[in-house]
Amino acid sequence: MTASSFMHGWMTFIGSLTSIALILTAFGLLLGIVKPADALKHVGAILGIVIVLMLIPAVLANIWSGMSLWQRIALVAIVIGVWQWQQPPPESRKRREK
Repeated sequence: MTASSFMHGWMTFIGSLTSIALILTAFGLLLGIVKPADALKHVGAILGIVIVLMLIPAVLANIWSGMSLWQRIALVAIVIGVWQWQQPPPESRKRREK
């Protein structure tokens, strides 16, 4: 998958989520579930989240392409180390036998 097709798919996905969120906010406003004063806050929050979600892949791709090979290897090693650190330790045999 090329970067352009990934970005196109990502933008399509974000656009779909935005449409759903705005439609649900409109239905909430029509049904009286959402107050008119709160509707503007909801729409602003939705648009803010959409902008952030659109910028994340571009920023990450830019950072990743600017890194040298040894920096990428070190970053992957750190991520794997943190992931392993978060895993619970295996139980000892004595605890399993009881």
